[in-house]
Amino acid sequence: MSRNDSELELGDIQGILASGYGELPHASFLLLAFDDPGRARAWVGETARGIESAAAGRPRGGQRLHLAFTWAGLEHLELSWQALKGFSREFREGIAGSPRRSRILGDTGESAPEHWQWGGTEGATLHAVLMVYAATPHALEELLEAQRQTLAEAGITVVKTLGSRSLADGREHFGFRDGISQPKLAGLSTSRDPRHRVASGEFILGYPNARNQFTMGPLVDPLEDPENLLPEVTQDSDLHDLGRNGSYLVFRQLGQDVHRFWSWLDDATPDRQARLALAARMVGRWPDGEPLVKAPERPAGEGTDNDFGYHHEDAEGLKCPLGAHIRRTNPRDMLPPKPGSEDSLAINHRHRLLRRGRVYGPPLAESLMPDDLLAAGDDGLERGLHFLCLNADISRQFEFVQHTWAENPNFAGLHADTDPLIGARGNGRATFTVPDEPVRQRYHDLPRFVRVLGGGYFFLPGLRALRYLAVPPPRLTSAISAPAAPATLLPDTWWLRSGRSLNRALENGIALARRATRLRNGLDRLLQQPATDALQSWILWRRRRHGIDADLAIAEERRLPGEDEVTRRITEQMSDFLLRTYRHGTAERAGNTKTYGLLAAEFEVLELPEKLRCGLFAAPRRFEAWVRFGGPGPRVTPDIRNNGVLSLGVKVLGVPGETLLEDESHTQDFSAISSPTFTTPDVYENAKLQRLIGAGMPVWHFLNPFDSHYLDMLLQGLYAKAHGSPFEASYWSCVPYLFGKGRAIKYRFVPLGERRTKVPLPAPDNYLRQAMVSTLAEEDEVVFELRLQFQEDPVTMPIEDASVIWTSEEIPVARLRIPRQAFDTPERDQLARELTINPWHALPEHRPLGNQNRARKLIYYETSRVRQRINDEKHFTP
Repeated sequence: MSRNDSELELGDIQGILASGYGELPHASFLLLAFDDPGRARAWVGETARGIESAAAGRPRGGQRLHLAFTWAGLEHLELSWQALKGFSREFREGIAGSPRRSRILGDTGESAPEHWQWGGTEGATLHAVLMVYAATPHALEELLEAQRQTLAEAGITVVKTLGSRSLADGREHFGFRDGISQPKLAGLSTSRDPRHRVASGEFILGYPNARNQFTMGPLVDPLEDPENLLPEVTQDSDLHDLGRNGSYLVFRQLGQDVHRFWSWLDDATPDRQARLALAARMVGRWPDGEPLVKAPERPAGEGTDNDFGYHHEDAEGLKCPLGAHIRRTNPRDMLPPKPGSEDSLAINHRHRLLRRGRVYGPPLAESLMPDDLLAAGDDGLERGLHFLCLNADISRQFEFVQHTWAENPNFAGLHADTDPLIGARGNGRATFTVPDEPVRQRYHDLPRFVRVLGGGYFFLPGLRALRYLAVPPPRLTSAISAPAAPATLLPDTWWLRSGRSLNRALENGIALARRATRLRNGLDRLLQQPATDALQSWILWRRRRHGIDADLAIAEERRLPGEDEVTRRITEQMSDFLLRTYRHGTAERAGNTKTYGLLAAEFEVLELPEKLRCGLFAAPRRFEAWVRFGGPGPRVTPDIRNNGVLSLGVKVLGVPGETLLEDESHTQDFSAISSPTFTTPDVYENAKLQRLIGAGMPVWHFLNPFDSHYLDMLLQGLYAKAHGSPFEASYWSCVPYLFGKGRAIKYRFVPLGERRTKVPLPAPDNYLRQAMVSTLAEEDEVVFELRLQFQEDPVTMPIEDASVIWTSEEIPVARLRIPRQAFDTPERDQLARELTINPWHALPEHRPLGNQNRARKLIYYETSRVRQRINDEKHFTP
């Protein structure tokens, strides 16, 4: 089905999107943590068969199950990295994922995530929530017992069970009717009222939203959906849509201090009637749900009327205060720039929430009448609301409503007023303003009545997506079949074609600028080091200010969350790129692609002081070695058009001791590039870059204003240039390595020759190789000196961040000697393709450190095997 088709596919939408299940008043929510991914997938498939779709309509008794996942849960199920990165940033980071998010949501003080009972920074990682609904308590308990048994058999842990209950007359614990004003979904509701009818795409992915646009969602390549379980994105694309018919679920456990609420009201007002009136003004409705806009002085007995606006009926807030809870969370037609107009309603529609909350805990007083609640006193029991809402865009909907409306002290021209019911109070005075004539009335020192006890962002998939999640993912790096014809990794859409055109234009501009080599060399002498120092100062200032890695010891690593999964996804992307790009017998490396030459060399360990005698450098000695000079990837290009960063790979042979990687023995490999910083600071950003390389838009990785990498671009740009010869560039490791126990180093290969080769203009396609041939025809040998830098401080010389240049002293420890030889032969080129250089071909004393190196272990190994299989070559063991 075309994505432009706005008709809802009710049979693929989980039923909770269509109904809050008022007919099923008893519910529990099971927060889950998966163990074995395979068993978890099998459980998802079994559970999916019991989930009713929206086509089933409203339940008439019985029971219902629904299932949603956190980003960590989808990652644990081994969803492809391409699909994972398609989810919104807010969902990926999580509701407690950053201090900034906590601030904008009002999750501070006692409501801060470190104090939460679940979902916070200190608790267990959550993977899913199973929502269970039933008509009777007995039916609910039977269903829960059956689910707990099934979960236990699948090895899934129930981290927490959140119960719920219904209160009389649909009220919440403060005593007010709840859930009255809900949006009416186009395609589900027959309502034509423009004040309440909202585009279904505001809540369900895959359909036009209020702007008649499609919210971005997770997509997968057809290779990752071999059984065609998912719908296609569009009729003219082969990508499959994992997000279609799904929605983001926001879940927050809100504890309500009912005694404090009514006690504060009692202290703030002179009598019973004034107390009730002030409570109604804080909420915006009377306890029975009647809106103040219709009955401002006292309840008129007209019921839960929802047929009203604010601008024409109460623009000044004299009936319903401007800061009242319902006015903040659903401003209706009061929004600028044209209050009272259809434009104002349209803006409001872009921030609506589809609420599916449930009350939990016993009422403070069974009657829920204000007088009885006040008289009951504080019983110390926990009660509140499980706030659940569905939206297609967490940032634009839930987070916007929470931050810009509910938590905004200046909402509607107010001052120091947050939401009187659910708002945080901060460190300053908290007030509630009631407009009145001739003067307004302000109530001061509002305490916090609602405390956040837990929360999470979940994704509620469509039923087809659930079935897809239950299928084991295809492994692109094993059991490889015949290579496919060259293709792209993204659909050929207009925006992607435009992006590629921009990318080509920028690359052409860079290539043109490379011809101004004399000017560039002059600028390098004048600006390269000062600019590098300035950029590094900015990075280090931030690291020092926030104390990043200050808790680590020298040579101590810190594994990133989900790092292994990210690495596997990068490996799949690069392997997939090889399969799609190269035909039989012509596959090149996925990175450092172009080979300028493979040369025989001698690795000479110098006479070193005792403290430097370690591993390969334990004693003065000469080793045979292979040296590969290469260019950037992932495609072979004319030298003048490459990205200007060269690579060096060294394989030292006959090294005493066993290497860390079992496919070779007695070798020690070095890998370096002609820039002191790596292209990406960590493996997460590397995954983004690999995705865009596959799309033919690598430049977008650095220029994307929504996810900028300007510092990385500038640092690379200072060293990316048209080189005269690979023999004349310095090569940095960029990432660290162990040097014996408790010491970490980075290294650099520095050319010792005085020869300076000019870039020929016009430049032949392979002028760098020709420069190497020319040098070895005229010189007896080319010599590089290997220099080490030791880590002295974990903050300013980090292990896990490859964007930081270490500043410690460089110590010479070895020399790489490349004698005169004929290397420009087909036989040597064949050997270069077969040779694998991997930093994990290393002695334990020189183990690679940091997330980029940890990722290389799998990436280099697997992609080299893919390349060799495509070319029908065997791994060459020196």
